[in-house]
Amino acid sequence: MKNSSRISSFTVIVAFVAISLIGLAVIPSLTVKLSPSRALPSLTVRYNMNGSSARIVEMEVTSKLEAMLARISGVKNIKSTSGNNYGSITLELDKHASMDMVRFEASTIVRQTWPSLPGSVSYPIIYVNLPDENSARPFISYNIDAMVPPIVIQQYAEEHIKPVLAQIPDIYKIDIYGATPMEWLVEYDINQLDALGLTVTDLRNAIESHNKRESLGMVLIENGDAENRYMRLSLTTGYGSERVGFHAEDIYLEDKEGGMICLDKLVSVTYREEPPASYYRINGLNSIYITLTATENANQLKLSEAVKDKIAEIKQVLPKGYEMHINYDATEYISNELDKIYIRTFFTILILLLFVFLTTFNARYLLLIILSLYFNISIAFILYYVLGLEIQIYSLAGITISLSLIIDNTIIMADHYLRNRDRKVFLSILAATLTTVGALAMIFFLNEKIRLNLQDFAAVVMINLMVSLAVSLFLVPAVIENMQIKRKQTLLKVKRLRFSPQKATHWFNKFYFIMIRLLLRLRPVALILLALAFGLPVFMIPEKIEGESDFAKRYNEIMSSSVFKEKIRPVMEKSLGGTLRLFVQKVFEGSYFSNNNEVSLTIAASMPNGTTIRQMNRIIRQMESYLSQFSEIRQFQTSIHNPRQANIQVLFTESAGKSGFPYQLKSNVISKALQLGGGSWGVYGLEDHGFNNDVREQAGSMRVKIYGYNYDDLYMHADTLRGRLLTNPRIKEVFINSQFSWYKDDYQEYTFSLNRERMATEAMQPYELYASVSPVFGRDINCGYVNGNEQIENIKMSSKQSRLYDLWSLANMSRTMNGKYYKTGELASIEKAQTPQNIIKENQQYILCLQYEYIGSSQRGNKILKDELERFNDDLPIGYSAENEQGYFWWDSKDKKQYLFLGIIILIIFFMTSILFNSLKQPLAIIFVIPVSYIGVFLTFYLFKLNFDQGGFAAFVLLCGITVNASIYLINEYNRILLRKPLMNPVKAYIKSWNIKIVPIFLTIISTILGFVPFMIGLDKESFWFPLAAGTIGGLITSLIGIFIYLPLFLIKRKTVLKNRNPKKRKLKVTEQQD
Repeated sequence: MKNSSRISSFTVIVAFVAISLIGLAVIPSLTVKLSPSRALPSLTVRYNMNGSSARIVEMEVTSKLEAMLARISGVKNIKSTSGNNYGSITLELDKHASMDMVRFEASTIVRQTWPSLPGSVSYPIIYVNLPDENSARPFISYNIDAMVPPIVIQQYAEEHIKPVLAQIPDIYKIDIYGATPMEWLVEYDINQLDALGLTVTDLRNAIESHNKRESLGMVLIENGDAENRYMRLSLTTGYGSERVGFHAEDIYLEDKEGGMICLDKLVSVTYREEPPASYYRINGLNSIYITLTATENANQLKLSEAVKDKIAEIKQVLPKGYEMHINYDATEYISNELDKIYIRTFFTILILLLFVFLTTFNARYLLLIILSLYFNISIAFILYYVLGLEIQIYSLAGITISLSLIIDNTIIMADHYLRNRDRKVFLSILAATLTTVGALAMIFFLNEKIRLNLQDFAAVVMINLMVSLAVSLFLVPAVIENMQIKRKQTLLKVKRLRFSPQKATHWFNKFYFIMIRLLLRLRPVALILLALAFGLPVFMIPEKIEGESDFAKRYNEIMSSSVFKEKIRPVMEKSLGGTLRLFVQKVFEGSYFSNNNEVSLTIAASMPNGTTIRQMNRIIRQMESYLSQFSEIRQFQTSIHNPRQANIQVLFTESAGKSGFPYQLKSNVISKALQLGGGSWGVYGLEDHGFNNDVREQAGSMRVKIYGYNYDDLYMHADTLRGRLLTNPRIKEVFINSQFSWYKDDYQEYTFSLNRERMATEAMQPYELYASVSPVFGRDINCGYVNGNEQIENIKMSSKQSRLYDLWSLANMSRTMNGKYYKTGELASIEKAQTPQNIIKENQQYILCLQYEYIGSSQRGNKILKDELERFNDDLPIGYSAENEQGYFWWDSKDKKQYLFLGIIILIIFFMTSILFNSLKQPLAIIFVIPVSYIGVFLTFYLFKLNFDQGGFAAFVLLCGITVNASIYLINEYNRILLRKPLMNPVKAYIKSWNIKIVPIFLTIISTILGFVPFMIGLDKESFWFPLAAGTIGGLITSLIGIFIYLPLFLIKRKTVLKNRNPKKRKLKVTEQQD
């Protein structure tokens, strides 16, 4: 193929230049964001029902919606959670279901079910679940502070700020929140109602009827010659919709005497803010928050600049006393990541180019590498745009990693073309690239959450590698021809000693020839050493096996003997376990938690069960007052999530953050927290030990999950199992909850324990007792809504006695039932007990979880639990079941299927190389080198005490594709030499192929290592990326040993070499070869 191409090299270069310019042109159109936005195959429906217990929410809302949503086709699993004041339903879809279609069906069902739900339920909102919690969050948010009521601030923002921001292109949604809406509280006296023969239902019906509006449809309005119009016609009662507010004096209802009585004679009306369910403040001020969400394909960097320019204009016209501050800006992190990528890329390319120049001393060759990188990345931008890939933190890292892999193909093609002036090496480049692409393709078969995060990373690397094939096949030879690049032979002179590479090569070949022959003779020994270095899994042999067979008895007897346990097994594990044992037993499986934020201090507070949100707010206000006196604090953000959990995040000025003030403040805050008391406090941050005075007990490590279709019956069965377990003297306490927890929860409720005998005697049903007692303690009963000044305002009705009566009053009050007076305490006893806080269902089965701690051996505890569950399940009715539930993380021992992917990757490599070499034996030689690189991974994680997470596993996957590349190039050249000289000694042929390919192979391995080095630079060990880089570098280094020692051992037939030991035969073969 010497200059026989029909297309000139200049034409090829011009074509690549034109295509690269298109790539540069599409860069501004690429989607740039913080996190991947692809959705998991699941969605969640959320709703609130203030003032309602978990049982009420489940019965009135969750069960109705869940039954309807379960009918949607494509739903694989459905899970619901009902808690105090809220509920949620999660639909998990199968892979064939259309997310858009399921979302449409779910919204239709919600709209159809909405009229049948209680009035106090908020409209259910559908959320699409995303693999990263940051994916769907707003990209920028602001807060508005002022010394006026929050509702006034929010009204100003809705009228004057939101319309201006909405004019910016690519803004998907603008949310303004923070103000507590106003409501009308109607308070009644139950004793007065009883005297008049009225009920709470009568009051509620009167209020709802007065404010009710019924739609009668659409009416045609004739407009003369103009076009006719339709107008909605509604039927209203009372004074219609024009009046603002709630007017009790306009509402009448009939008493038991048949007379009419005005509502304002029966109730007291209060106009107030709704009681807050949570708080969020900045610097202790009442704040309103404006959050902006970008469209899916928006360039958030550009959009952020446009928003900031518009906000600067808005600040100029704010009323006096109003302040507007940026609260969150995701683009700052994107910019920081881009800067980090730029630095990594710059140093990677710089080090690599210096290395190439120092090994070649050829400026034109160096320019060839630079041009190939430029054209590869610029052309890849076109494919990013066409395929809709997002530029986010994972894809940016993929671009950096792929740079070294791109250069590999360029180096191999350039070296071969400079030697032979043909492109025949392209087949080996193609095979090597496809093995790496095949290895990366396994990412698309991982767990959904991880796959959606990493698929852009894999896609970017795969695209860059495929583009590099075109660059190496067409552009590299064209640039070499056009620039007239030639190979340079270096000659080193050191004073009197004249040293040439040819002499060094000659002595190396003699040494390598002797070494390979010696290894081939001692092949069994070499293989045993490799097996021992890798490790045999003898340390995984179980100490005991179940069963009553003779083998099981004999096995357990040997394993339990003191001689075997104390003397034989430790020696056997250490001598045969190799690096695999060190990796499995000594390396911690867990992620690094990188801190990409500025210096901050987090103050957390927790309160016991029964605390109100006002009490929590009161104690947090005291801490805010203490923090506000320090000028070194730039901002502190307060979040009170619920009555039991709150936190304050403290941010410092730039100068204070670099001084010792944050540490001094941390010490002062700890002292202040101890002084305030009132609950448990925690102070964290600043990369040192945190403070926490929480003394909660652990719930227990033994776990049981019970399923059933009736909640009351399920709880009864759970209580029965608890009683059985407590008969064991080593089990002191068993907790029943809706879900497993690390700590014992002190959540308790008052429960009615009915006196069934007395109620049976009085012919009374439980619902009658409930109907009699409920109105006395009625609270926040929804009675519809009225038009307010600027928005809809709810009407809530409560009993005066609900804020006056205590527990004693409840037990001793007299109520009329069946025409007779009864005290509540005569019919039921009131007890305080720990109960599940939430109600959870999976596939419409209720779930209860039992937790306890077994005092003794965990193996013995598991055996007792297993036997007890077998007996318990036999006693359960159909539709109920109990099972042992151990806690695992995604990457824990319960799910090791991910390691099967390594076998699939090896199978892909086998088929690829079999096609390339037209052999079934040579691919095996390549595959057997992979475990050598794994030894490097094992040692890297063990010696440097690194954590192993998904990044470590990705290193295993990537090494499968990368380490075989060098073997492919060597074997391909080895086959070419034997094809030209079939009678040549196989060892000499291998050494010759080594001499030809070792320089480009060494350059490619070094370039790949350099590509990962930037991911290890920095103070923080980033999750995923640091283990990936460390594992890959360690594996590549040891892969050189595999190529140098074990590849010829697996490739060359031992019999062929041993036959040539006779000098006469060897001389005869050399003569024949010369002939």
